[in-house]
Amino acid sequence: MVTVSFVIGANASGKTYFINKHFADKDVDIHNIYDYQQKAYDEAGLAAEISRSAQFRCLLKAQEMHLDAIIESVNVGRDVVVEQTFFKAKRRISYIDKICEVSDARIEIYVMCPSDERWQMNIDERELKRSLETLKKDQDEIEFPNPAEGFDAIYKVIDDDIELHMEPPNEEIVIRARKDLSEEKEKVRSEDEEKAKRKELLESMNTRPFWHYCEVCGKKEFITDEDAFNSGWDYPPRTGHFRMLGPRTCGKCMLKDTLYYKVNTEKKVPLPVVVEELLTPEERITWQRIKKEPESLLEET
Repeated sequence: MVTVSFVIGANASGKTYFINKHFADKDVDIHNIYDYQQKAYDEAGLAAEISRSAQFRCLLKAQEMHLDAIIESVNVGRDVVVEQTFFKAKRRISYIDKICEVSDARIEIYVMCPSDERWQMNIDERELKRSLETLKKDQDEIEFPNPAEGFDAIYKVIDDDIELHMEPPNEEIVIRARKDLSEEKEKVRSEDEEKAKRKELLESMNTRPFWHYCEVCGKKEFITDEDAFNSGWDYPPRTGHFRMLGPRTCGKCMLKDTLYYKVNTEKKVPLPVVVEELLTPEERITWQRIKKEPESLLEET
């Protein structure tokens, strides 16, 4: 029978050391989630500073690739060791469900619970900037594994001691985890649908007529982007971007009279940002319209 061994814990809790000590000399496939996270970020072409949403999508992609690799090993009869954080039961269950679909593998998990002394030693050796107190807070976020999740054995690893730690099965953990997974899946689906709709809308703005408002003289026209450009309008999508501050003028008014010029030349704030309290009523209307583009341009106001 194939065995899948999960090794989980917070950063610097000793996961890699434990795997090298107890599994490196055995004929097993080792799959570290970190490798797949790096691959997901690289494939997405994302820099270190990314939005929480983009980061979440990359982590989901990494978990998908990670799980695929585990299933591939299981399908050819290989024992597998999995290094993961797995703070939440829902993440563990999403893996276990897929594994159980293709195999009757024995599934065990080792939870790293190092002493403060061992943990601090790991932090010092790796020259981490995060403190022991911070990492212990991360560890406190772990929902300790329960047999109801599908584990055949659960072990607590305290430094060099391995203790079997099988609490009574708690089906509520599984019910809650599956509910969370279902809600998460629906949220992702809804966000993808909204993103697709917005992409379709933005593409349509290249050819459809929409309202163009001159923020200086008040002129407005219901015309296409091409017609506006040929008439001299400074307006997205040909000039600038929707929802980003820039001139919104007809072909006769001057840049120096726009909100864009005011924000970028007046030094009332350290950076060129819009401070609504400093705007005139007319400028506030312009700024509110810009923030809601392109939807705000589809119906006359």
